[in-house]
Amino acid sequence: MVRKKEARQAKGSLGRSGALRRVPCLGALDPAVLIRLQREARMGQYRRGDILFREGAVCNEILVITKGSVKVYRLSDEGRQQTLSILGAGDCFCLAPSFHEARYPGTAQCLTDVRVLTLGRAQCGSLLRDAPKLAAGVIRCLCHREAAMAALLETVSARQVQGRLVRVLLDLARSRGISTDQGVLLDAGLTHDELAGCIGTAREVISRALEQLQREGLVRLGRRRLVLLNLSRLKEIIAARRPPKTALR
Repeated sequence: MVRKKEARQAKGSLGRSGALRRVPCLGALDPAVLIRLQREARMGQYRRGDILFREGAVCNEILVITKGSVKVYRLSDEGRQQTLSILGAGDCFCLAPSFHEARYPGTAQCLTDVRVLTLGRAQCGSLLRDAPKLAAGVIRCLCHREAAMAALLETVSARQVQGRLVRVLLDLARSRGISTDQGVLLDAGLTHDELAGCIGTAREVISRALEQLQREGLVRLGRRRLVLLNLSRLKEIIAARRPPKTALR
């Protein structure tokens, strides 16, 4: 039991060095450059529900999560939330807009208590000049983010709510999941409202879809936590809803 708890704490919280090394564009930097980065970065602590930044504000810094979970969302004209991403320890965001002082593409809200490292735009610009490998890493980060946005569009455009929900749950299991004896635990502070925001539907629809998955023995529901009991069967749901490939002529 103690080892499981320690494993969960290790997965959910990272020191400065561990957090920076897990960011794709920073992990391959020379140790001396990472030490400099750790020394210059600022550490901030936030409570669940706090807003890190709001959509439309000018972005002049990069953030790296060292503990907890954060959702980034946009509001539609009708006031409905559309979740763009759910991030956890080791994730870096605001990378692209910070380099050219663009505006934040969404609002970032803490789903749990959170610790964040903040790197100023000037610091990152200096690093780009002193560490050429960083430029290639930044390109990789941006490619990963583009792929994630493409996957989000595919999820939202899918017709069946259950298929869209299962896709989100599997993505969270891969990035944020904690393996247990019963299954994969999703303990990112997610509510039904937040899951609804991930796939662009209503809370009541998500509740019914989760209850159906629970009746089928695929998930177990709890307060702000969810256990995926059978990943193989969940993947079969996605495969069954994938459109057939057409031959190119």
